[in-house]
Amino acid sequence: MNMMIITFVWACLQSAVSVKEARDAYFDSSKGKIAATKFGKLLDSVDNNAGPVLLCYKGASEMMKAKNAVNPISKYSFFKRGKMLIETGLTRDSFSVESHFIRFSIQRNLPGFLGYNGNVTQDSVLITRELPNINDNDLKIKITEYFSRLKNGDKTEN
Repeated sequence: MNMMIITFVWACLQSAVSVKEARDAYFDSSKGKIAATKFGKLLDSVDNNAGPVLLCYKGASEMMKAKNAVNPISKYSFFKRGKMLIETGLTRDSFSVESHFIRFSIQRNLPGFLGYNGNVTQDSVLITRELPNINDNDLKIKITEYFSRLKNGDKTEN
């Protein structure tokens, strides 16, 4: 019996998605539909009990599904779920620069009629202010490159 529990816990830990894996897949997801689908599949196993940053990445993956869905009802359903997940992640940890970055990059690319763009300026200010204090070098580089592309006028998707 105890061996079954240990095996189950071990299997769960092995299939867990890391923030680094989610981040890498998120940044790759703008390369096309195949990469976006891969990002979505990676995050499918993330549930509402995940950490705040993973929850935000899960929300971003739902937004990608909305972008690629054909049916308008499905599009809106994915959008609503994605928004809820991102906002839940930010509620759980409102100090996470990475979570604010995810929301920023999503909101700045959404059509205005969806009404989910009210935090772009506030998130941009917070990210810019806190960027020097980020200890995760990979995250710092990715955010810096993203903002550099924005400055240069590139239409960056995420």
